[in-house]
Amino acid sequence: MGHTHAVSGGVAWLAVATPLSEHVHPLTPAQVAVGAVVAAGAAMLPDLDHHSGTIANAFGPLSQVLCKTVAAMSGGHRKATHSLVGTGVFTALAVAATHDRWAVAALVWLCLGLAVRALWQRPRNRPNGRLDYRDVAGLVHAAVAFAVAYWVTSTVDVGVVPWAVAVGYLAHLIGDCLTPQGCPLFWPVPWRIRIATIDTGKTVEKYLVVPALYVGLAATAYLTYGAWAPTIHTAVQAAAP
Repeated sequence: MGHTHAVSGGVAWLAVATPLSEHVHPLTPAQVAVGAVVAAGAAMLPDLDHHSGTIANAFGPLSQVLCKTVAAMSGGHRKATHSLVGTGVFTALAVAATHDRWAVAALVWLCLGLAVRALWQRPRNRPNGRLDYRDVAGLVHAAVAFAVAYWVTSTVDVGVVPWAVAVGYLAHLIGDCLTPQGCPLFWPVPWRIRIATIDTGKTVEKYLVVPALYVGLAATAYLTYGAWAPTIHTAVQAAAP
């Protein structure tokens, strides 16, 4: 389910943040925090091919049109977007977006909005063909998310965004490999990789996988904070009058 993917994206990011900072791309505490949110949202991106999923209802009519378009271009649900090719395409788009202020703000807006939408319980889908309060709420959500995203990209080094997108995206694919339908990691080759048979939205996901992810989130957040605690303490002292 959407919230499971979002939490797994955040956990995966916090798990790799310290080694990534030490060996690949130095990160500040603010970048780690932004990366966690972006990764949680990016963990929803493969489901842009689902016309009635969590993403489709995130921003009202805007996201519904986007999902229908991506589904038509990718061949349907769990096809191109659920592969290593899809991971590469979205990561490349994230890299390109970092070179333009508005483009990276739009990408962070999308990830921020998807993360919030996935972690909050959404109302049932509106009746087909009818506009109602859900659409208005979706558009308001879109506007607020963009304002926050624009502010974040104005104050934080956005070099962290492509890394967070890649980590979150891969977390989604691994999660889908745990379901009976599997995941076509090597698309266009039609093989589906399946490493477990956890039914979506059923008992095992609700009462085992999700609690385990929240425990993992707490543990990785604690360990990540420990790694950055001296830096945060120094920053707070410097900012104090």
